[in-house]
Amino acid sequence: METSEKHMRKHDEKGIWKSYIRLMFKAKLPWGWIIFVSALYILSATISLAFPNFASKVATGVLKPYIIWGTVGLIVADVVMSGVVRYFNKLLVAKIDVSYRSLIWERLIKSPLRFFDQMKPTTMITRITTDASQISVVLGSYLPSLAATIYGTIGVVAVIFTYDWRLALSVIVYIPLYLCFNLYYGKWNYRAFKETYNRLSTLTQFLSELLMSVPLIKTFVTEQKEDERGHKNLQYYYKANMRRYLVMWVENPINGVLSITSDILVILYGGYLVKAGIITISQWLGFFMYIGMLWGMLGSYLMMYVEIKKSQGATDRIAALMDGELEVSERSFGIEKLEDDIVFKNVAFSYSEKPVLGYVDLTIPVGKVTAIVGPSGSGKSTIFSLLQQFYQPNSGEILLGNTPISDYHLTDWRNLFAGVAQDSPMISGTIRENIVYGVNRKVTNLELADAAEKANALEFIKGFKNGFDTYVGEAGSNLSGGQRQRVAIARAILRNAKVLLLDEATASLDSQSEKSIQQAMETLKQGRTTIMISHDLSNVQDADQIIVLNGGTLDGAGTHNELLETNELYRLLVQLHTNSSVS
Repeated sequence: METSEKHMRKHDEKGIWKSYIRLMFKAKLPWGWIIFVSALYILSATISLAFPNFASKVATGVLKPYIIWGTVGLIVADVVMSGVVRYFNKLLVAKIDVSYRSLIWERLIKSPLRFFDQMKPTTMITRITTDASQISVVLGSYLPSLAATIYGTIGVVAVIFTYDWRLALSVIVYIPLYLCFNLYYGKWNYRAFKETYNRLSTLTQFLSELLMSVPLIKTFVTEQKEDERGHKNLQYYYKANMRRYLVMWVENPINGVLSITSDILVILYGGYLVKAGIITISQWLGFFMYIGMLWGMLGSYLMMYVEIKKSQGATDRIAALMDGELEVSERSFGIEKLEDDIVFKNVAFSYSEKPVLGYVDLTIPVGKVTAIVGPSGSGKSTIFSLLQQFYQPNSGEILLGNTPISDYHLTDWRNLFAGVAQDSPMISGTIRENIVYGVNRKVTNLELADAAEKANALEFIKGFKNGFDTYVGEAGSNLSGGQRQRVAIARAILRNAKVLLLDEATASLDSQSEKSIQQAMETLKQGRTTIMISHDLSNVQDADQIIVLNGGTLDGAGTHNELLETNELYRLLVQLHTNSSVS
């Protein structure tokens, strides 16, 4: 069992490297900037490589003018280049960061709805913010500096062999031990960081959900229970974080021992070579300074490796998003109006493994009002989702006349629909912005007022100080339920779509608001194919067709009077509604 887990872990880590490299070419990276910053790093490394040779001579009393001025010049050049490199490096990181965030956002917005069923909003925010930031720092900072570090390493090794090959070889032989530890440490650090990050994601999700549910918690007096759950989640994260800190602490003492051992070797063996007259004190001091640079460069490799391993968790998650399916907008045919009936032919659908619709056959006549009724969970809202192609059927097909709706350009098809739901969604902005949302043309003030008047919304909008420019608040929180419904109806009127979808549009409203909205919807239905869902059967009795669903299957279809005579479930629903209304 343990061997199998190790094999799977190695396989996953190998796949991560492939994802990492592939992701580098997914975004529109500023390769010109990357090459430019890499060149700056190499220039800075060249200056650093020249410094020990001059400094060692000054330290041993070689005070010739070109040595002194050369040393001063190299110090000034190093300071200036460090500032220049840092400035352009920050610019590069920012450019890569916005490139990846744009790529992730584009993928999210074009992903099918099924993707959002599986991924929580907090997780998606993490992809755009934290994950993108991590990979941007690696590609913007460590990728350009890697070229300079390799260049510098080769340069240092070449220089120290010019001093004395025996002393150089004694240090080079010692390097594999240093690298072996750091390779192992990098993997160890990656696993500890990944576990901590995953637990932090779990904690963030938990806190986000609970903070949104504070009224519910206080209503049911569950503060003590949620306090305990919060502490449990915090401890869960704390333990992983402590393990990560332990891993981070181990790096310094072990690398310190390795570095000190190397320094002792250079001091003892170098001192012997100086005493034997094989090398000069100036050479020994210069060699010692170059070895210090070499260990610094090896430390840079370690830091890069650790940061890359840490960022690979983010890379893996972004790569999973990149490899996911996107909605295909361009298809075989365009469409601007609805002239044929919509036909569900043997349609079955399930969310994950949960069946929702089982081989449904039904027809939605063009230009007519079709109502869909049935117990909760019978598949009514799923019909709406399939009609708008938020999901595709698992089997069967949906036709417009004789053509599958999946053959029409997706944007054209969805432009045929307008909807008003029980909890009509609002964007943060003004009433004006919410009414014109999704209308792909310039809307005049006269059209805006006309749509609001037809939706019985103009009166309450004028009652606000700023009228149409009144801010609705987050998700429409500054408006009442009835006001949000009427804004949604005004939006549907202005959109002038061919198909109207009404999903419990008058539920949970007071009688005055309901009457006002019913009048607005009667105006809205005129000249359109209307499909409505309602538990209030008094709203559907005048429909041209009523479809009865039960347990995901078609139980009956017909007019109100026909179903009263032929359909037992419909009679029961009417009876329950009548008794409820009477009581």
